[in-house]
Amino acid sequence: MLGWIAHDRDAAVGAINSGRELAEEIRRNVERRVMVFPSGSEVQNQEIEDTNTPAIKERLEEEGFKVSRGEVLPDDRTSIAAKIREASEVYGYGVVITTGGIGAEEKDQTVEAVLDLDPAAETPYVCRYEVGTGRHAKDGVRIAVGEYNQTLIVSLPGPNEEVKACLDVLAQALKEGWDKRSLACSIAERIRVLLRER
Repeated sequence: MLGWIAHDRDAAVGAINSGRELAEEIRRNVERRVMVFPSGSEVQNQEIEDTNTPAIKERLEEEGFKVSRGEVLPDDRTSIAAKIREASEVYGYGVVITTGGIGAEEKDQTVEAVLDLDPAAETPYVCRYEVGTGRHAKDGVRIAVGEYNQTLIVSLPGPNEEVKACLDVLAQALKEGWDKRSLACSIAERIRVLLRER
């Protein structure tokens, strides 16, 4: 700043405008960086293949996003929140997507982890259950869309068919900058429609 005192006004304004343009370019690049975290002991133990990350990667890269695969998240609320926080704060991802861990069993902790990071996250129900029936320790299955440190967090289901049903909505929302409520409600409705059709 002190160096600009000796410059003329046009040079100083030009430098400030260049700085703003650079900051805007960096912001746009960060928004297009996506980290996908599969989750669950079945994926960790290689009992089932992670087919969700390749599907998400393919669809979002069609829209110009840069998608990376993160490590498999354990069924642990604290660990899930820590990895999402790290992707945002340390690695600078603008979008973090998780798959799995949104069910009604006690082990399903992804929605709770998102709420730890963003207490105002949108968590609409996909379906409801009576607590205590079968393995249902919670009253339903919910997805989550939250924000942390200017990073959008989207928690999708585990079944590949359900993830694929959400991808067009997700891609459109990311391109157009939808608010978290609009995105969450649209994803939940896509999954509800799919479940009703089964």
